[in-house]
Amino acid sequence: MIPFEEIRKVMIEGLSSAVGVPVIEISGTGDVPAYPFLSYDFTDEGSPHGHMAVTVENNKTIHSGTVALSVTFQSYAKTRLESVNLANRARDWFETTGHRILKENVNVVVVDVGATTNTDIQLGTEWERRNGFEVECRTVNIIEEEYTPIESVYVRG
Repeated sequence: MIPFEEIRKVMIEGLSSAVGVPVIEISGTGDVPAYPFLSYDFTDEGSPHGHMAVTVENNKTIHSGTVALSVTFQSYAKTRLESVNLANRARDWFETTGHRILKENVNVVVVDVGATTNTDIQLGTEWERRNGFEVECRTVNIIEEEYTPIESVYVRG
């Protein structure tokens, strides 16, 4: 099983602490915080890559394989400069400290941190200043089950 909640917790709490603003789930419940803040959305929550390896250890069959995780981040601020700076600080965290924390604490490797792009939108007469980027990660999906040996086999021919 992918330890999805642990990964999410380490990633979001670490990023929020590093940049000093709330990081909220884009489709989550609750109130939207005051500017500035970041939002996130897991756009790929564990697509498998290749075939799973199967081993037997201590009467358990262990299936393990690499999976991809993709997360989109968006900065929200009152000014364009503040939004750009916040998005770039978040990107920098994934390139440095976040890369190490995710690898050491939850076995997640940051593979690619995408470019920051402007996604400003106009709300009536006001502008909401936003900049976004995507983070591509890899981790291991491990499935354990009881080992069931084959007691006998009938072979013809």
